[in-house]
Amino acid sequence: MGFGVFSTLFLWVLTQRFPTILGWNYYEILFISSFNMFCYSFSLLFFIQIQEIDYYVRNGEFDRILVRPMNSLFQFATIRFNINSLGTVLYSLIVLFYSGYHAKDWGIMSITQAIVLIVCGVIVSFSIHLFIGATSFLTMQSGGFFQLKEVIYENVCNYPINIFSQGIQLFLTFILPIGFIGFYPSAGLLNKSSTLLGDLVLPICILFSLVLFIVSYVFWNFAIKSYSGSGS
Repeated sequence: MGFGVFSTLFLWVLTQRFPTILGWNYYEILFISSFNMFCYSFSLLFFIQIQEIDYYVRNGEFDRILVRPMNSLFQFATIRFNINSLGTVLYSLIVLFYSGYHAKDWGIMSITQAIVLIVCGVIVSFSIHLFIGATSFLTMQSGGFFQLKEVIYENVCNYPINIFSQGIQLFLTFILPIGFIGFYPSAGLLNKSSTLLGDLVLPICILFSLVLFIVSYVFWNFAIKSYSGSGS
């Protein structure tokens, strides 16, 4: 939660110096930041251990999961509950309500869209972690990928990604699709230009989250089938 509070304060200080950034004001940028934070932290409530999956694989602990007659992903996801993320989830939800109240006039339709897009953001965050984690079955190492992901996320999650160069926007949209966690849903809800996705941002967010989950889950199962055990 400390990172979230710091991010909120930093954005306030930043927008005192620059009231708008490419047409985004303080409350709109704060909406992006809190949307990102909520979806990201909520996806890790039951799945924080995915960032340590290479440890489970190298030490043979994942082998025990594979011999049980249950879905391996479900078993792994329920190993432990990440109580540390609960504070961040609650804080980001409060900030999301606060910033949303000031950034837009809401109706039943827009509230429904927001709920759907929050679910999509959680799915995208979960799927990114799932895809990276699956590489452990092929390489026995995914820690470096998770560290790289974390560095990139912390440096871009608080801002509209269209402030970056087109190359970075393409990277955050199609290679490491962090933009679909918070930025694109926020742009669609607030009727802001998303540059790359245009006016179809809302349906694209929904479709992309479903496709990404399917791709990540298929890759997870493929990687497990290619896994020959920690002792081989």
